[in-house]
Amino acid sequence: MADLKVDLRDRKILYYLDINARQPLSKIAKKTGLSKEVVNYRINRMLDEGIIRSFYARIDTSKLGLTLFRTFIRMQNLTPQKEKEFIGYIAKNPKIGFFTRVEGNFDFNFIYWTKSVSDYFYFWKELNIKFGKFIAKKELHILEYYANFQKGFLVGKKDLSIPFFECGLKEEIEVDKIDYDMLNILAANGRKPLIEIAKQLGISDKVVSYRLKKLEKAGVIHSYGVQLALDKVGLHYYKLHLFLKNFSAERFNALKNFAITNPDVVFIDEALGGPDFEIELYLKTKQEYYAFLSKLRYKFSDLIRDFETLYYPEEFKLVLFPWKG
Repeated sequence: MADLKVDLRDRKILYYLDINARQPLSKIAKKTGLSKEVVNYRINRMLDEGIIRSFYARIDTSKLGLTLFRTFIRMQNLTPQKEKEFIGYIAKNPKIGFFTRVEGNFDFNFIYWTKSVSDYFYFWKELNIKFGKFIAKKELHILEYYANFQKGFLVGKKDLSIPFFECGLKEEIEVDKIDYDMLNILAANGRKPLIEIAKQLGISDKVVSYRLKKLEKAGVIHSYGVQLALDKVGLHYYKLHLFLKNFSAERFNALKNFAITNPDVVFIDEALGGPDFEIELYLKTKQEYYAFLSKLRYKFSDLIRDFETLYYPEEFKLVLFPWKG
C-alpha cells in the first residue's frame, strides 16, 4: 500500500467517501470511530489543502447512448508555443472530459464524449487541419467496457462485497434536459444538497429527489465517489496496455479478476482498437509498478504476448461528465 501524505484516519474517511460520497457524515463517523465533528473538520481540511479535488457521481454513459473515443497522440517538431496552442485547443473543447500528458510511446491522451461517430470524425478532421503536421502518429480506442473500483489503496484492501462501477454494453435509458442538468451538477459536486440542486434548476426538491432515485434505480448513476489530487497524496498514475495470445475465456477472466482484487488497481478497460486489456493503477513508486508488472507477467505468461507501459505525469483537464444533453 502506498505511504500516503495523510494519516490513517484521513484515509479511512476518504475510503468511505469514495464508496458513497453522499452518505451522512454521521455514518462515516460511525464507520471510522470518530465524531461527526472530527469527520467534518478533516474533510474540510482536505478540501482546503487540495487533497480532495471533488466529489462526483459515477455515471454509466453507455445508458445515455454515449460513446467514449480515447485518442493517444505522439507529436513531432513541436515548439513550446505550438504545444501550448495544442493543449489549449484540446482542453477548451466541451466534449473532451479527460486530457493528460503521457510518458511512453505517446505524448498526449484525451477522451472525447459523443453520440455520433461522424461527430468524432469531424472533430479529428479539424484537429488534423490545425495541427496535422505536428502529429507523428495517433491511436484510437473506442471504449466498450470499463470498470472503476473503490480506492482500496487507501486502506490496503478492497471490499469485494461492495458492487463496483461497470460501464458499457447496457440498455439505453431515455432522459430529458432536466436529467442531464442534474447529472452535470452531480458530476461536478456529488455531495451537493438536493435543496441547492432544486434551487439551481428552478424546480422543487421533491422533484429532484424523485428524479435522482429514478436515475439511480435505472443504473444511470451507480454511486458517488471522491476525486483525489494524486500529487498531494504521494501517488502516481500508471496505465498498462496488454496484448494477449492464446485467448480463452477462462484465462481472460482470471486475468480480469487478478486486476479487480488488487487494491492499487482503479480502472480496467476493454476497447476496440489498441490493446486487448488495460489496467490503470495509482502507485507511489516505479518499483511498486514493476513489482506488479513482474507478478502479472509471471502469473499470465501463457496469455500475455506483449505489454506497453504509460505514465500520466500531468493532467490538463478532468470533467467527469462533459455532456450537456
